[in-house]
Amino acid sequence: MSKNPPVMKRLEFENLKLHIIFWTVFIVYELTTVYILVGTISSFGDDIGHYILYIALFYFNAHLILPTTTIYKKASYFLVPLGIITELVLYLLVKGLLYYIFYIFHVPVIPPYTSISEFIASGIFRGIYFVGLSTGYWFAITTFKNTKKIADLETIQLKNELQKQELEKTLLVTENAYLKSQINPHFLLNTLNFLYNSVSKYSEKIADSVMTLSDIMRYALTNADDDGKVWLESELDQINNFVKLNQARFNQRLNIELVIEGKTDGLRIIPLVLITLVENVFKYGDLLNENYPARIITTIDGGALIFITQNLKKKKVAERGYGIGIKNVKDRLAMYHQYELIIEDHETEYKSILKIEL
Repeated sequence: MSKNPPVMKRLEFENLKLHIIFWTVFIVYELTTVYILVGTISSFGDDIGHYILYIALFYFNAHLILPTTTIYKKASYFLVPLGIITELVLYLLVKGLLYYIFYIFHVPVIPPYTSISEFIASGIFRGIYFVGLSTGYWFAITTFKNTKKIADLETIQLKNELQKQELEKTLLVTENAYLKSQINPHFLLNTLNFLYNSVSKYSEKIADSVMTLSDIMRYALTNADDDGKVWLESELDQINNFVKLNQARFNQRLNIELVIEGKTDGLRIIPLVLITLVENVFKYGDLLNENYPARIITTIDGGALIFITQNLKKKKVAERGYGIGIKNVKDRLAMYHQYELIIEDHETEYKSILKIEL
């Protein structure tokens, strides 16, 4: 739960205490001064009634009249005096009503008013006095709020500047990483080409394997177009290269059936999806059993692709099972294609059936 509401309540309570203390000190000061100068003070009812009226005028001016009349910058020179005159008239009317109540209930007023003009003059003097105090109070809180607002804006600006610097730093790191990612593939591919040229003089078989590996790496690192896809024919070519490379590793002893049915013309797919499924066959499949060869079947029917891998499982596998690669395939396919992936994972056999709308 948020901690802000209790904090706000505490601040409001602290402000209320300050106001109570101020008015208590102010009233005691005025009554003491009057008693010293005159030698007497008015009745309790008279003092309470009039100070409630004065305090109401104070806050009415500070929180309603001045904020309302100063909103309009150009018209404030006219609206502020008009607002103050209006509130002074209302104040005199309320003061007259209060005086009438005192008269009815025999509440003594010291000194008593001897004429209406004296009542109005005295009322206007006290009203202007408290309006002046209120205006000073309003200027103070307005200045404080504006100062706080400026400080908050400066803080926000500083945070934005820090965020900007952080973003620039992150961008620089990203750009460096991107440049490195460009350099590393070129370095790797150039190294493979160097190896190819070096070993081709001594072993055509090894050189052919190096060139096949170079083709696969080039495809994996630099193949996707702007739309994130490649030609289906290119993906199938790399599957052929991958099978060819692994056959070379195991001296052509792997039992694999590679079948392609249908035409690939004009069809595009996100890269390294099909080859990931094929890679799982080599990682976890038993490919040395002549009676149960692994099968990689590609069927193309119009704009639909059905890709099937089927293999016996190795009895002991050093690496983890199919889960990580399959999750990656699903996540990537979901972003680009409508697809269905069926997994048949039995104790001794594994089969994947991928259907994609290209």
